[in-house]
Amino acid sequence: MIMGDRPPPPLFSRGLDLANLAVSSGLLGRLWDAVSQLRGQVDAEKRRLSPSSSWSSPVAFKTFRHPEYTVVAFDASKVGASRLQGQSDMVHSSEIPRFHFLYSENLQSFYVNRAAISLFDSLCGQHQLSAMRAQIAESAKSTPIIITGHGLAGCVASLFTLWLLDALDASTTIRPLCITFGSPLLGDNGFQQAISQFSTWNSCFLHVVHKDDCFPRLWLPPDGKPSLYVPFGAFLLCSESRGACFGAPESVMELLANRSSTENGRNQELLGFHYGGVIERLEGRSICKDQNLLAGGEPDSFRAGIIAQVTAIGLTQVQLSHRPWQQNANAWIEGVLRSEEESVTRIRAAARSETSSKASDMEMKRYMINLEWYKKMTASDGFGYYDSYKSKPKRRDHLVVTDKETLKEYWQRVVKESEKKPQKEGAWLRRGWLFGGNTYRRMVEPLDIAEYYAKGKRDYLTQGRSRHYILLEKWLKEYPQRPASSNSVNSRREKVSSNMLTEDSCFWAHVEEAIISVRSLKSRGPNADMEREKLIEFERYVMSLLERYVVSSEIFLEKSSYMKWWREYDEEILGKQMVGASYDSQLAQFMRNENYHHYASGSFTFNYSW
Repeated sequence: MIMGDRPPPPLFSRGLDLANLAVSSGLLGRLWDAVSQLRGQVDAEKRRLSPSSSWSSPVAFKTFRHPEYTVVAFDASKVGASRLQGQSDMVHSSEIPRFHFLYSENLQSFYVNRAAISLFDSLCGQHQLSAMRAQIAESAKSTPIIITGHGLAGCVASLFTLWLLDALDASTTIRPLCITFGSPLLGDNGFQQAISQFSTWNSCFLHVVHKDDCFPRLWLPPDGKPSLYVPFGAFLLCSESRGACFGAPESVMELLANRSSTENGRNQELLGFHYGGVIERLEGRSICKDQNLLAGGEPDSFRAGIIAQVTAIGLTQVQLSHRPWQQNANAWIEGVLRSEEESVTRIRAAARSETSSKASDMEMKRYMINLEWYKKMTASDGFGYYDSYKSKPKRRDHLVVTDKETLKEYWQRVVKESEKKPQKEGAWLRRGWLFGGNTYRRMVEPLDIAEYYAKGKRDYLTQGRSRHYILLEKWLKEYPQRPASSNSVNSRREKVSSNMLTEDSCFWAHVEEAIISVRSLKSRGPNADMEREKLIEFERYVMSLLERYVVSSEIFLEKSSYMKWWREYDEEILGKQMVGASYDSQLAQFMRNENYHHYASGSFTFNYSW
């Protein structure tokens, strides 16, 4: 082998690890116990009620608290299985606004089974469910939540999990896990994409299905015809004593394909499959332990893993017993193998992308450090970095252009990718990225504003502002903020003397517009009243920033655009009483008394006893 020419790392089936974890921890057994206990309570209630009595809701739910986690179990046994056979039709997402949070930039439409949505909606009408959702959203900050259900109740459990995800703060809570038993497929390809386009959503779902349980195939067309339903999440497929886990929707559909219509009648199969005994036998052994034997000595470890899993649970016999083995076996195995390999490849690509993203983060930090140095150096020239970049009198002003543009391209890409995510998953950015993005915005947007007005343009806020700046600012405002305290105000006042950034990244755009208004008012143009009001509003705006100590002291540098505006405004507009003979303002007093020197040193307190 040529030096440096390394083979790609071997693929592996993450399904084996997931299956062993769920089984070996005993979690499946405890969840089935919760499902069975709730079913027993529902059955007891049935016996107490007369046949003519009506149910308050066809779905029941109960919370079970364990020392390490909380289980929420759902039961839909009140709904007769025979009533569901003909209810495979779907409802469009436009009719289920409760799940519009799944929309993203690239996905604005999906379909969900009508019967499942109807049951979930009937449950949402109960105040108890909304109250439980709010309570769980709070407790999920410290306690893992596991949601479960059998059969149709599994569909309700999946919908509740999605609804719960919408209420969670992804940056501070533990994501819930939803484990269903024998649950039918729930939605179409659009629904699967909405959940699966980001691994953090898809990893919340594990569906346990026995190969002889027909209920998961309830809404699939017979005889292997194409289906509108598409699976999401991971599927733990079981035989009497073995289990195998698959994640690719295509391979799961192959493995769930309808059995021959000559096998057990559907009415008998729809009576329900008891998973308790299967789980007990699974807990006594690991998943596909004898991989090499089952795979027939297959040299490719990934291929061997897939063959071992399919063979172990007898799915090859189920799927191919009515087909010529030699003709179809290899093709069928290859189809499953190809789907799982593509799924694992996507996971690996996402992992590489995340690693690359972390490397890019480090590179972006270096560019930010360069701009911080630039900001500090320009202050010594009496300009400030805004005015220095605008006029570019020195070589260093040209050198930072590359840093600024690289940072801008990077954050435009980050914001665009975040927009594509389901709204809650975007959240919109993880906490660290959200604050990092807004630090970037406050550092770099003033430089964009400088370039904009250096070209003689105006109305930056409405005509020139990049969408990614708007979204970064919007998402920051939507993020929960702690109430301001006297300590935080004092802390901001002390930071004024340091090389802080102005909170409003559009401050210099307001300054430039105020300069334009002064010159327009001086020329006594036709819009004098409007320009006068703009200047008064600008004064209030600046004063509000000063009072909160959120504007950098660099605006008071002798050669800054703000100080040029003030001198011209004070002399030509206020001095000539163009705003009114009796007009006075807090900002005018602050500037004329030169209190900005004390402000810049962090020693000024606003008490208005000037």
